[in-house]
Amino acid sequence: MFLSPPVTANLRSVGTNNAIRVLAVDHNPLMREGLALLVRLQPDMQLVGAVATAEEAVHMYIEQRPDVTLMDLELPSEAALGAIRKIRARDNRARIIGLTTYEPDAAWARALAAGAWQCVAKDSLSDSLPGLIRTP
Repeated sequence: MFLSPPVTANLRSVGTNNAIRVLAVDHNPLMREGLALLVRLQPDMQLVGAVATAEEAVHMYIEQRPDVTLMDLELPSEAALGAIRKIRARDNRARIIGLTTYEPDAAWARALAAGAWQCVAKDSLSDSLPGLIRTP
């Protein structure tokens, strides 16, 4: 089995020990890098990893225990829902934000039912995602 190498954060000082630790999960390399960059640009956030698959997401969650996980809901074979369930089974306080191409739809509803904390459409990420990550 091949696991793509995770993108690791450039661990620079964020000026506080209370940086919000974020894990990004997206099957699309361009989107994954965009999420990583968006998080890295926030002075109060730290990227703990950026991975491509549901399996990598669960593994990285267990290893890093991020404060927020950004989960691509369009992973093949509804793998995102399985990953959300596995993460929530290990940590019922996990904050998972589902990312989808479309405004509220069936995938959005399934993700919330599986335990996602919130969902957001990918076309509004630059405007809404940083604030959503910061929301307690």
